[in-house]
Amino acid sequence: MKENLAELKLEVDTLHTKIDTLQAEIDTLYQKRSSFQINVSFPKDNTPEALAEFRQKNTEEAAKWQGEIQEINQSLKVLEAQLNQKKTTLQQKKSRLEWLELQQQVYEGGKLLQEQVKKVNETANQLEAEIQTLRQIYQELNPLYCEWVQNPANIVDFKAKTIPYVYVKDNGFELGNKAID
Repeated sequence: MKENLAELKLEVDTLHTKIDTLQAEIDTLYQKRSSFQINVSFPKDNTPEALAEFRQKNTEEAAKWQGEIQEINQSLKVLEAQLNQKKTTLQQKKSRLEWLELQQQVYEGGKLLQEQVKKVNETANQLEAEIQTLRQIYQELNPLYCEWVQNPANIVDFKAKTIPYVYVKDNGFELGNKAID
């Protein structure tokens, strides 16, 4: 799973870079298109030849300008299609990556939970053994103590009957109580 996760992260990073590059190219073309200028040369006089030359140059400039604008628009169309395709791919990859990361976190969290359950139950078993040892010592010492003070006494009062314990259930764990033997 880690290899797939690492590969997917690399793919997502690569797509981010490609998207940034495409967006920069698009921005540059929009800037170029919006700052486009056409040179107009006014005739020196109003003679028919000068006016005809004026119209001819303006028509040529307009045609040149229109051709360059169409070229920019065509490039923008191609780049924007590529950008949208990359964004769609990125979104799919990011969704998959998020799912795999969530799956990884659940898996690792489950392992931690199992380890902690094991620790709690080991501690509970140790506590039960220590309580049994305490009970044995009490059973040996209490009669001697009563004889020594010449009075009936209870030097330890065992009120706790259970200890916390984690039980495995069908869909998880349950923190409950285990009877002390």
